[in-house]
Amino acid sequence: MPHKLLATLAISHAFLTTGPHHRRKLALNVIETDEWLTAQDAEGRTYYYHAVTMETSWTDPRIVVEEPAKPERQQLHALHVLPSNVDKDALSQILHSGDAMDEAKTEQAFWAVVNEVDRAEAHDEPLSADVPRMLHRIFDADLQHLLTREQIRTNLTCMQPALTGAANAGNSMGYIMDDYAHKDLPLKEGRACEGGTCCEACSRNIFPSFMLPGECSPDIFPGLNQFTFNEVEGLPSASILQFIRLIERVRRTMAHEYGLDLKTILPLQAYARKYVAGTTQQGGGGGEGDYVILHTDEATHSGYHYSSVLYLNDQGVDFTGGDFIFNDKAKEGTYHIPTSEELEMLTMEEELERGRKFGRELTPFHPSRGAAVIFSSGWENMHEVYALESGTRYAVPSFFTTCPVPEQAYQQMHVGKPSSDEQIADDWLHLLLAHRAESPVESVGRVKELLMKWHYMCTPLDQH
Repeated sequence: MPHKLLATLAISHAFLTTGPHHRRKLALNVIETDEWLTAQDAEGRTYYYHAVTMETSWTDPRIVVEEPAKPERQQLHALHVLPSNVDKDALSQILHSGDAMDEAKTEQAFWAVVNEVDRAEAHDEPLSADVPRMLHRIFDADLQHLLTREQIRTNLTCMQPALTGAANAGNSMGYIMDDYAHKDLPLKEGRACEGGTCCEACSRNIFPSFMLPGECSPDIFPGLNQFTFNEVEGLPSASILQFIRLIERVRRTMAHEYGLDLKTILPLQAYARKYVAGTTQQGGGGGEGDYVILHTDEATHSGYHYSSVLYLNDQGVDFTGGDFIFNDKAKEGTYHIPTSEELEMLTMEEELERGRKFGRELTPFHPSRGAAVIFSSGWENMHEVYALESGTRYAVPSFFTTCPVPEQAYQQMHVGKPSSDEQIADDWLHLLLAHRAESPVESVGRVKELLMKWHYMCTPLDQH
């Protein structure tokens, strides 16, 4: 087999095994020797054998794939210094100082946490219990800061499918799968909230400044705009911690908005999504695409009770199009009913577009970096994303449930609910910050445990 083809196969294998977010430049060294020869087996497949030892191999042993040494961590922020320069007592001093947690002090505390995590990893030390203690204070402060910023609330009547049981399951499938028909699903007042403990009030909320500009910067937090819990090995600790911080801010905002006990609401899914103009979505919700069809979150997953979208870049700067649209039934008398003559003048494309919008009230939100939309996930909040016209749009959708985690699920874990700050720190390390390689099966198990333990990791012991 030609050496060039063998080299190509070796590189392809390395890309496949490292995954899309962990690709590294690889060096190929070909060991020149005449002692390895080729032959073919009875089925015509080429293999290699050593002329002296008679050792055999399906791959060319003369080609060695070398990975370069990992570069030192770069300085990511004015308050983020390299682990070797970190004062190991800095975090403890901030934690026990008793200073008020204004926004500047909160940011200083966050970067002290990042530096302590990096320092502990660099010295192969256990994660200090002061890390989760400080994070809990940061999460508390974040909500208090958010409550001083602008919030645009629209109160709504909760809605659910009018049909129930088997009739609903069979009749509503077309409405779920067909965005043209979804708006016509028969509805009645009330929350479905299957298996959960939702608030009876529904709303949609816009926070123009949910995040400060630096909090969603890909320069400060590399990989934040393509984050998934399943692939954290190659990400800086700062980016991992910041993503958790933002999702916890969403969770606490939902609990505050809807009067929920914080421990009753947990994230079911959260990830960064990339929308690229002119592309079609491949795979699940995190796949690239340039629009999202009309849908209801609770219809796509009965456990989705509250939803959020965070926006990481700006419409009109980084992309055009891509509006987030709330799609509601219009009030009688507020829309034009066309005459038969007017309908005859429409092209097929115009008729389809008219059918999508007829009798509907469309409320667009124009995405801007740092903004968030938070809403109840029921049929009162049908929504869609219009197609991008140009550029790339980054957002973080997240979905929360009020369904309780069965106690036996914790009992089946290797280490169940934490009972000390040290155990909480261990969970932060092993479920998020260990930077270890893992198989897809291990990744799925880790993420499942992370989401079930979320409240225990993000709150102090007296709130468990």
